[in-house]
Amino acid sequence: MKILVTGGAGFIGSHLVEKLVVLNHEVDVLDDLSNGKRENLETVWSRIRFHELDVSKPLTEHLLRNRFDAIYHLPCFPRSQSFENPKRDVEVNIIGMVNILELAKRDKPKVIFSSNSGIYDTSKMPIDENTPDDPKTPYDLDKLQAEKYLKLYHDTFGIQYVIFRFATVYGPRQSLSPRWKPVVLEFIASLLKSERPVIHWDGGQTRDFIYVNDIVNALVMALDDKNADGETMILGSGRETSINELYRVVSRIVGANIEPLHEPKKLGDIRRMRYNCKKAERILQWKATTTLEEGVRKVVEFQKDRSTTK
Repeated sequence: MKILVTGGAGFIGSHLVEKLVVLNHEVDVLDDLSNGKRENLETVWSRIRFHELDVSKPLTEHLLRNRFDAIYHLPCFPRSQSFENPKRDVEVNIIGMVNILELAKRDKPKVIFSSNSGIYDTSKMPIDENTPDDPKTPYDLDKLQAEKYLKLYHDTFGIQYVIFRFATVYGPRQSLSPRWKPVVLEFIASLLKSERPVIHWDGGQTRDFIYVNDIVNALVMALDDKNADGETMILGSGRETSINELYRVVSRIVGANIEPLHEPKKLGDIRRMRYNCKKAERILQWKATTTLEEGVRKVVEFQKDRSTTK
């Protein structure tokens, strides 16, 4: 198949691109490198076509001339920054989706969209696909609107789609910056430098952590599975882990005994998160297989290797 991966130089996108190349698909990657990195694609660079482009800007003529069988749409603006810059969040998450759908109108490739599980009402656990939507940040709202655009273009132009709402994804190649602060990597990076990590709120808030390879497996499964067409599915581990418990796991694997700093709750933060992923199991015969302990250990090893090769 000829496949376009938007956001393909990023954390999840680069793992997906590698998998697609191994499966002998012809892959184009679109990324503005605001968070993605060329080095994330170094193992497959000679086998892909790369387009350095902001998805919220008009697409290049070269891209418009291409015919794709499928498009994986992964770009996003950081949820934690969406209150600070809601306009940019709209540009990336909504206008970016419209640009991709306009590209898809001609040849009608399947669009596989990475949405956000934070959209849901979190007053009752576990959360499944029947849980009502209750956006709490501009990011949540804009991801939800992007989903609605996707469904509208399906109904109007016949573009087939699959929507995945991810739990909290972690793994090698995640970026850490003032804009992007994924908690697993933040803990690991601080402890490897013998610094005190920050825990916002009291640490009793929970998340459902899922390793990146488990996410990629589901994305690839959806490519050829007709049963997935038109569906929205949650991808998570189904396990509820507190931030304090995560910190204990990371500390044990790194071999550190450092008291964390505590700071106030982040705007839009939620208290609990646990997902029921039975729908993805039923439709795709998919299930997350990487334990938190295994996944954290892989990220620690990756960070250590990267620090020794710099």
